[in-house]
Amino acid sequence: MKKVLYTLLAVSIIFAACKKEEDEVTTPVTPVGISGCMNAMATNYNSSATNDDGSCTYSIVGVWTPTSVTQDTSMTTTIAGEIVEEFDFGDGLEILTYSGSQTMTPEEADMEGNMEFTADGYAIFAGADTSLYTYSNDMLIIIDEDEEMEFACTFTETDLTLTMEESMDTAFTEPMLVMLGFANGDVTISASQAMTINCSRNTAVNTNVNQRIGNTNHSWFVKPKFNTAKLINSIKQK
Repeated sequence: MKKVLYTLLAVSIIFAACKKEEDEVTTPVTPVGISGCMNAMATNYNSSATNDDGSCTYSIVGVWTPTSVTQDTSMTTTIAGEIVEEFDFGDGLEILTYSGSQTMTPEEADMEGNMEFTADGYAIFAGADTSLYTYSNDMLIIIDEDEEMEFACTFTETDLTLTMEESMDTAFTEPMLVMLGFANGDVTISASQAMTINCSRNTAVNTNVNQRIGNTNHSWFVKPKFNTAKLINSIKQK
């Protein structure tokens, strides 16, 4: 009887050992990964990373191709404290209050070619016209000889959006408006315009160093301009 028990015990031990060995062989070992940015175009690319943790950040440096341009405009005119949509001052109907948006192709907005931002602070337009630029806290400033143009700026690996805004508020009194039926001649005009340029990243690189320095005659960017001077003159001449 003892021999039988010993035999069964030995078989059980051998079976358990084999089962344990089999489990150790078949159970895969999960390697410990390195988390980080795995996109080589990112500024914080980690070549050793095996797990992308979504931390990739990108730089504005590179070549961008405009894809569309949107212009948003609005103006509100009040006379004697009331908003006036339109009025005929005697020489044709003047639109005094309006708002609207228009999307154009880059060619319709007089933007031809690409724009490039270099690592050494140059902004190059259409491969030739050159200005300086700075970028900080989502704001891009194009620095020309005569002025600075400020853009709200966002970009990803593939897309860039630049928005330039201008606004104007003015108030004056024109007594002659009383003769046209207004309670008094107090006038206020509030106007705003915005230009948004949408771009996609391009793989081209401008290698002509001579084109990068000293040429600031570009007309690639045009500041939004208000057409309120004519309106103010029309009102004051009545």
